[in-house]
Amino acid sequence: MALTADRPAQSGTAAVPAGRGDLAVRSRLAAFNAFLLSGLTLWLGLVTLNNLNDFGTNKALITRMLTMVDLVHDPVRGNGLEWRALPASMATPTLIGVIVYEILTVALLARAAVLQWRRARGLRTGIAATQQTNLALGAFIGLFLLFLCGGMWFGYWIYIGAAQQVHFTGLIIGLLATLLVNLPSVTGAQKEQ
Repeated sequence: MALTADRPAQSGTAAVPAGRGDLAVRSRLAAFNAFLLSGLTLWLGLVTLNNLNDFGTNKALITRMLTMVDLVHDPVRGNGLEWRALPASMATPTLIGVIVYEILTVALLARAAVLQWRRARGLRTGIAATQQTNLALGAFIGLFLLFLCGGMWFGYWIYIGAAQQVHFTGLIIGLLATLLVNLPSVTGAQKEQ
């Protein structure tokens, strides 16, 4: 049985009005999406808060990546990548840029979560809820793509494999959340204006 199909009326009970079954499924999935988006907002908000509160540690880590100091001191690994190194003075602007991007993404995620909670409560949100959620998740995915591409450029995968795994996990979570939010039974695009 498809997620959007109405349940057949049982004998002796009133028939379910057309579209009510779809609304019930949409409401349950929208509640799950709202919970998921709220969790992503909280998680990325805490990451951003940690970046602000522990600026020195993050600056040191970014400095190590940008200057490629680990590769410069290694006689074997990464020798062909060392020309990509940047000066240590680029660490602070880079970290500030990351924090600003994270703050904007948290704001977009929070707005999307509110719209999804409104949808779950049955309030009319129209297709705007899905559009805003896609924008927020696009920014979330973009953050991790930025980390992965930047890390690949500076060869961080050679020494900081755990960070790359975290970034891949964030990317996968963002992609799966985007698929879930865009299920026809969730968006109700076929019935909403």
